[in-house]
Amino acid sequence: MVKIGVIGAGGNGAGHARYYHESPRSEVVAIADPDGKRASALAAECSAEALSDYRDLLGAVDAVVISSPNQFHRDHAVECAGAGRHIYCEKPMGLSAAQAAEIASAVRQAGVRSVIGFSVRFSAAIQTMQRFVREGRVGDLISIWSRRLFFMDLSEHPGWRADHALSGGLLFEVNIHELDWLMAMGGELESVYARAYARGQAGPPANDHIWVTLNFAGGVVGTHEGSQVSAVSQYHRGLMGTRGAMETTGWGSRLHFAEPGSAALEVEQDEAFDLRGHFLDCIESGASSVADVEWGLKVMTAADAILESAATGQVATV
Repeated sequence: MVKIGVIGAGGNGAGHARYYHESPRSEVVAIADPDGKRASALAAECSAEALSDYRDLLGAVDAVVISSPNQFHRDHAVECAGAGRHIYCEKPMGLSAAQAAEIASAVRQAGVRSVIGFSVRFSAAIQTMQRFVREGRVGDLISIWSRRLFFMDLSEHPGWRADHALSGGLLFEVNIHELDWLMAMGGELESVYARAYARGQAGPPANDHIWVTLNFAGGVVGTHEGSQVSAVSQYHRGLMGTRGAMETTGWGSRLHFAEPGSAALEVEQDEAFDLRGHFLDCIESGASSVADVEWGLKVMTAADAILESAATGQVATV
């Protein structure tokens, strides 16, 4: 049975803790959070110990789930890996490619297993889209796209999420998921061209609304628009190939496929991939991670290139 420690007792941390507490393959040993009341409540729910300092759990666990605020991911991941603990690190993998490289180096040197929490890519809809591409049902891939627009009221989200220097802004805090699945679908990313808008904050990494074009080595073109200041909410993803196209509707809950000249039909979606269970597979049987720190470093390198392009107005090489 894998002994798990969870850093962070917020919403994401609680979800991870409950999953591993309920799994017959793992035991949640400790919950670490500076907020003692929050840590104690979640620890009681999971029959675990509540701690204020995450370092105090390292001697009692095999693996750590890092679900702390973004600005702490680098420090927490580097120290946990250095202590020989397997790590599941929530996105983003630090606040820059340089921080991600430090995490990857620590994992490499320690020889521990790693998973980065790119959960969106493993949703039912995207798993199904990837299968249609693998099976050749859309033909040669030409275009992939993503649009994720919503409004975040800063009065309801005070603290680090409202400070782009601590969160990385929209791109790092939320829409890094979109960059991850677009890269996984499109192949080797060569360059990006981006624009960004921010309310009340200036300079990188400030971004509340982003527009990105992604150019892939095989000729596929990706586009993404994301916003947390949009009065209109939209959330859809899609792809087009030489033999067909696919697109989600219903805030990502439904998936449609169409061949040229034919009406789009809703398709039954595959099961979502269990990324948390996969982390246990990586630890127990040495399964190859589908989203390890090396992949996470690629995504963070692309994210840095997007911010560079937005700042310079020029195409940025990845």
